Amino acid sequence: MDATVAGLVGALGGAVLGAAGAWGAALIAFRAARYQADRQAEAQQQQWLRQIRRDTYKAFFETISACNTYIYIAAAFRSASTSAGEVAQKQAHRDAATKAIANFEAARAALNLEAPEEIRKKAKELSELFSCLTNYKAWHIPELDDLKSTMITDMARSGQILKLTEEIQNLCWESLTHPK
Repeated sequence: MDATVAGLVGALGGAVLGAAGAWGAALIAFRAARYQADRQAEAQQQQWLRQIRRDTYKAFFETISACNTYIYIAAAFRSASTSAGEVAQKQAHRDAATKAIANFEAARAALNLEAPEEIRKKAKELSELFSCLTNYKAWHIPELDDLKSTMITDMARSGQILKLTEEIQNLCWESLTHPK
């Protein structure tokens, strides 16, 4: 009987150890699969967020381009004659510039939701530079005494816009390639 009990205890012990080993292996496999699924879901979410930021940046840069065009158009129309046709054309460009500014501000609002703080600050500076398009003086001939200072101001503003645009582009690229 002793040999039978010993055999039974050994078989039972082996079965328990085998079951525990199988359970442990299954638990390890489950945790590994769960970890991999979590990492994959996180990677997909990061890719999705990156695409949203990319689309937001693209829309923002398109509005910068439109506003920048009107900076040059406004300067060109300052010296236009006061004929009815040119006045109407100037007014059409002013209206289009106002719409471009509105689109820029809408794109900037979207940017404020997605972009890092440094980009938002630079975009605000750019907004302040573009605000000149909404004032009367930007579209009309300055007094002869003011002509030189107006041209210097226009050139400085254009330089600031180009510099800020380049800085924002670099910051956007960095935020897409090296997210924090």
